Amino acid sequence: MKTKQWSPEKEINRNTVGIGNWTTCKIIEHRIDEVVRVYEALLGAATALEQAAVMIVDRIRKGGRVITLGAGGSGVAGMSVMRELPQNHEPISPAQFAYAVAGGAKIFEPLGCEELEDSWDEGEAEVNRLNLTKQDVLICVSATGRTPYTRGAANQAAKRGALTIGLICQTDTELEDDVHLPIVLAIGPEMFMGATCEKAASAQKDALDAIMDAVVVRLGVTDDNRTRARLVHEKARIRAKFFGQTEPYAAAMPVPRSRNTKWAPDYRC
Repeated sequence: MKTKQWSPEKEINRNTVGIGNWTTCKIIEHRIDEVVRVYEALLGAATALEQAAVMIVDRIRKGGRVITLGAGGSGVAGMSVMRELPQNHEPISPAQFAYAVAGGAKIFEPLGCEELEDSWDEGEAEVNRLNLTKQDVLICVSATGRTPYTRGAANQAAKRGALTIGLICQTDTELEDDVHLPIVLAIGPEMFMGATCEKAASAQKDALDAIMDAVVVRLGVTDDNRTRARLVHEKARIRAKFFGQTEPYAAAMPVPRSRNTKWAPDYRC
């Protein structure tokens, strides 16, 4: 049986050898082409993304939590999605939708505690601090699928009975075997060998957005394609007023809008 293992060999991008001799236009065009790779990877993972959404909805309905966890850019990708959910959807409790990043607030310092990604023990400790239970879901985000902090967290979460999901940007890596549901985004190597916060970070955020979009609709916390945002700033209050004024026009549209109620039914694809 082949052992799943990350290798730096997987990060060699033969298509960008000689990039120093490219024109600026060619560099930018290649970067744009990489967006297509992300799109294709997300399509390839669509079934697993759906599974993740269904599992999360089930746990949330039972009072559980969903938490993203990662080190460096992977942790920040999770944070960028999860911190917005309670802002955009007022019925959502921040206690149920949370995130953890290696180093905590120190990630905002210039070098961001990157060394903590090498600590398996810190990953285990993070899970214990979060007090994960069998009702909870831990989404372990890792570009390489070998980060000790993230793998330590995944293993400890499983021991505590939590459901574990892996969001990984390389194939055949260790984290796939550490989690209950691995989601592999086969995006290929980055433009620069050793960089894992470019295309990978975009893919991770897009995948999490896809999962959580499905989750909030299934939980019934949206009004069709409109949010019930927290009115914490003027922009949100202006939107709320606008929505109220346009409601009669929306109701007259030929395609009827849905109005979700709590725990909307699950329509599987």
